[in-house]
Amino acid sequence: MKVVKLSIEQQGRLFQATWFNQIHILKQYPVGTQVVVTGKVRWQQQVPEILATDIEKVSLSADSDVPDLGSQTILPVYSETARLSSKVIRSLMQSVLDQVEVGFQEILPAQEVLGWMERSRAHREIHFPENYSSLSQARERLVWEEILILQLGVAGFRQGITRLDSPVLIGGEKEIQSFYKALPFQLTTAQQRVIQEIFQDLAKPQGMARLVQGDVGSGKTAVAMAALLRAVGSGYQGAMMAPTEILAVQHYHSLERVFTPLGISVVCLLGSQKKSVREETLAMIADGRAQVVVGTHALIQETVIFKALGLAVTDEQHRFGVRQRSLLQEKGGCPHVLVLTATPIPRTLALTLYGDLQLSVLDEMPVGRKPIITRKLTERTRPKMEKFLEEQISLGLQIYVVCPLVEESETLDLISATQRATDLQVRFPKRRVALLHGRMKGAEKDEIMKAFHAGDIDILVATTVVEVGVNVPNATVMVIESAERFGLAQLHQLRGRVGRGSEQSHCFLLAGDKNSRRLDILCQTEDGFKIAEEDMRLRGTGELLGTRQHGLAELRLADLSRDGHLVEKAYQMAQKALHDPEKYELLFQEVRRVFPADKIGVH
Repeated sequence: MKVVKLSIEQQGRLFQATWFNQIHILKQYPVGTQVVVTGKVRWQQQVPEILATDIEKVSLSADSDVPDLGSQTILPVYSETARLSSKVIRSLMQSVLDQVEVGFQEILPAQEVLGWMERSRAHREIHFPENYSSLSQARERLVWEEILILQLGVAGFRQGITRLDSPVLIGGEKEIQSFYKALPFQLTTAQQRVIQEIFQDLAKPQGMARLVQGDVGSGKTAVAMAALLRAVGSGYQGAMMAPTEILAVQHYHSLERVFTPLGISVVCLLGSQKKSVREETLAMIADGRAQVVVGTHALIQETVIFKALGLAVTDEQHRFGVRQRSLLQEKGGCPHVLVLTATPIPRTLALTLYGDLQLSVLDEMPVGRKPIITRKLTERTRPKMEKFLEEQISLGLQIYVVCPLVEESETLDLISATQRATDLQVRFPKRRVALLHGRMKGAEKDEIMKAFHAGDIDILVATTVVEVGVNVPNATVMVIESAERFGLAQLHQLRGRVGRGSEQSHCFLLAGDKNSRRLDILCQTEDGFKIAEEDMRLRGTGELLGTRQHGLAELRLADLSRDGHLVEKAYQMAQKALHDPEKYELLFQEVRRVFPADKIGVH
């Protein structure tokens, strides 16, 4: 390694600036050159030495021996590549500054710019700010604009939802009251509030577009049932789309049990059905005999024609690509749209991803649910835990054991789950151990889940296919192997598979020492929203946005975990723009430039 040192004089005192492996420095800066050096200072016996990262030639101002930096005392630092230094990028940026006004013309109506830095100035100041105050204002304007354009881009995926020709749904009061009376539990205050919000939307021709967020077990299905009864009672059909066949069948049984006594016909449409069953179901949907249709993405195929679809419910929103969701909404004219998710999303992220949806939150759990005892364990305590599992099985209870996806490789994932299933069968020779993973055919998965539901399996070893919606009240223990490999929100989802019956439930997080401190929050709280906020803080928003699934651009400046106030302001502006697109034509032109039509629909 070659060390280059320049001796620099400042106000009569000498200090040294040091570079490594940059011999050209000596030739470029001969004795007597006026320079500004940037770097980290360290002190050697009261003498400063600079480990230099940057050096620039400057001229001295006429009446002073202080270098003339112009007005530019805050310099931008860019992400560098091997051959492109921050200094080179800086000079390139300076050379195009005079084109900022042309390249970044204002896209907002004049009255909306009040309170924000003008667009072209913000682009100039973010690179070469006059002072820290103007830098902050420039960032605020550009972050707000970035989130606003993303929200409107997402709204573009679901264009036309809020057209003024959705059916007005105000009937079904008798059925709804019968449904309430037949419930084996009292609706929570949160459920009553959200149902009222939905009913108010359904009574308007604007078309509902509402997202209901609720933790696992907070009673979203009951809310969806009330909404479906409102649609059917008003003479329209209702549809409910779930991401997996297991979940679709589960919803079908729940709805059928409640709706058949009320004289409402419920059908189920799945990709794996026999041709004859499928054709009969399609005929019932087309002529209106099927009043409520439950299914997987089989519902959005071209062969499915509804007689009069009034309400489309999508469960576990995040599991569908944007295009798949909008296809269901395009069926049968312009149905009202209700979206359910048990994945707690921080409010800022929800407003960004679902900028055109109204938000309802089920923030209250049904009375009498016991909290799930959550413990973080190490490999050393495995024998003790297995002894506890034996006790639980002896009481007639069931166990989930979930193995992680290793580096997104299905093969490795399969090996880890298969291996664990084999080990457990050896450890519990008299118990029934089964394996469930993503590579199995739908019918095979369903068979295993049915057997587990019926109590014919004691220990179900699975990959994350059990994450969503499976309801087995007799399962009381969730063991998660290599828990540090999962996101906090996903762990919370998995934990929600237990605690559905009257018995005390447990969740054991087996983790190595590395990265496992973040798991402590799961042991401290069952509040999915707190966990989601922490997840976003730790992982950043890029990963949570799931841009591959949504086909959206990454956020470049915005950080949703700290820019919450700007997300709220962007959301308010997005609502204004969506209600008056003509007034905001320039803004929508920019949205179309960032999200071209051919890019929309990536999922």
